Amino acid sequence: MTPATDTYLLLAAFVDELARCGMRAACTSPGSRSAPLVLSLAREQRLRCFSHIDERCSGFFALGLAKSSGLPVAVACTSGTAAAELLPAAIEAREARVPLLLLTADRPPELREAGAGQAIDQLKLYGDAAKWFFEVGVHEADSERLRWIRTLACRAYWTALEGRPGVVHLNFPLREPLVTDEQLPHDGSGRASGLPFVHRTPAPRAAPAAASALGALVAGARRGVLIAGRHERSTPLGQAAAAFAAAAGWPLLADPLSGARRGDAAVAHYDALLRDEAFAAAVTPDLVLRVGDLPVSKPLRSWLGGLAGVRQVALDPEAAWQDPAAVLWDSLALEPASALTRLAGSLAEPSAPASGVEEDWLALWRSADERAAEAIMAELDHHRISEPAVASELGVLLPEQATLFVASSMPVRYIETFWPVRPDPPRVLCNRGANGIDGTISAALGAAADAAGPVVLLIGDVALAHDIGGLLAARRLGLKLTIVLLDNGGGAIFDFLPVSRSRIARAPEARPGAPGGEVGPEDPEDIYSRHVATPTGLEFGAAATLYGLSHERVEDLFAFRAALEASLEAERPSSIIEVRSDREANVQLHWRVWEAVSRSLSPPGAGAAPTA
Repeated sequence: MTPATDTYLLLAAFVDELARCGMRAACTSPGSRSAPLVLSLAREQRLRCFSHIDERCSGFFALGLAKSSGLPVAVACTSGTAAAELLPAAIEAREARVPLLLLTADRPPELREAGAGQAIDQLKLYGDAAKWFFEVGVHEADSERLRWIRTLACRAYWTALEGRPGVVHLNFPLREPLVTDEQLPHDGSGRASGLPFVHRTPAPRAAPAAASALGALVAGARRGVLIAGRHERSTPLGQAAAAFAAAAGWPLLADPLSGARRGDAAVAHYDALLRDEAFAAAVTPDLVLRVGDLPVSKPLRSWLGGLAGVRQVALDPEAAWQDPAAVLWDSLALEPASALTRLAGSLAEPSAPASGVEEDWLALWRSADERAAEAIMAELDHHRISEPAVASELGVLLPEQATLFVASSMPVRYIETFWPVRPDPPRVLCNRGANGIDGTISAALGAAADAAGPVVLLIGDVALAHDIGGLLAARRLGLKLTIVLLDNGGGAIFDFLPVSRSRIARAPEARPGAPGGEVGPEDPEDIYSRHVATPTGLEFGAAATLYGLSHERVEDLFAFRAALEASLEAERPSSIIEVRSDREANVQLHWRVWEAVSRSLSPPGAGAAPTA
């Protein structure tokens, strides 16, 4: 056999083993050095291979697909800066605990640091963002080497998936020739019956001692609170959290990303409630049980951070250490859904001791939540469109089988603040590992490639512009995505932060290149708008036309509801529903909402001012 045939035979065995382990999808990008990797993946019929022009988009598409499916996704790319383009997705996958296999082609050692093209240092290119790095030597395809590369594929797959899921980076130095016309010989090195060469059994996580200790803590609590944060795995955590909270008589403060904002104990508007200092002080618990990541809400995080004297327990089987305020007392390696289900079952047993929960503890939270809901709905005009109103509408209109992918920054905060409690919430996904806006469109399309129901993306104009090239995948891959665009002329989140006070004018000065040093009509410049809020000035209808999407701009909630319904029912193509708003009006609306909630909590005749 020629060296190229050896390479392809080894890579075919590698890809075959990934499929045997359970991998079902891969993403590829064009390149010469990566041709053996790309062709080997594309020829494997058990894999769905998604072709991308942009490696950064490819990485985030794979992340969204792996996030939705819960299975590792392979990403293959050529050498040089193409491999570097995968770093943002690798960082997000590491922080969000999403399994990815990054397969980078490379120049062989003799071409490195010798002036060869597309040869950069790719060894441990992703640093600590990768759980494991290995440089793969591809040589003669003898029986020993075939066994070795099958074992390597199994190790890579299980390493990405088990424990704390994350990124495995395999670097493949490939020598020319990179293609072969030879027929690959039969490879009988795989296990019989399609079994993986090595099957890895995850270690048991639920230690009996930890479960017993948790049960004792729960039984002794008079004012317990259950906090449910982001949990995007296909486990029944949402249902388990709701069932436990109802059985225990505890309020459930659930971020929509947890899937747990459901049931009789759920409190939807904790973000607004905890801005009221008097209410926050009145509901001090004696035990906090936390599952998933910390919720997005800053008032909730601040409230938890101020409970240093209150015992806080996290169920954290993957050692994520979600504790920036350093207030945790216990971190238990218990799988959350199973642990909560066992606790709920024990509370319902006839022999269970009488609950020690303070009378009216849950009723106090639920009454406040109902008053807050009424106050919020009174401020959100049923006809006038606004960013919070759009988020609220999505919480009501999206069917259970839908997936909502939410951009970071303000969209995810709208969902947390304005989504209702409902018995059948749709799945909500978001790139909240590193909390950036990079790759949001690509990740949402990756989720659309896996989801059984419709997928909707809620995104702002800056985040859409940041990943606008990701729109190409919708048409090239035949995927449908409904994009709800909040176009408010820049980064709305900064208007709520101290940096917005930099709305000062620069002294007039000559614009470089202007005839005679003339000053333009837009000078003096608003430094804040240009350098922080960064309005794009784009006409997104033109972008929709360029990428083959439909586009509709809506002016009121009636039109929004109609456009959303039409998009969800349509077969193709993907669509952009654009909602234009004013950032300053958005800030004022939020302040009116918080003030209205605060007033709803005050006794008749009393006044209260919300905290910022």
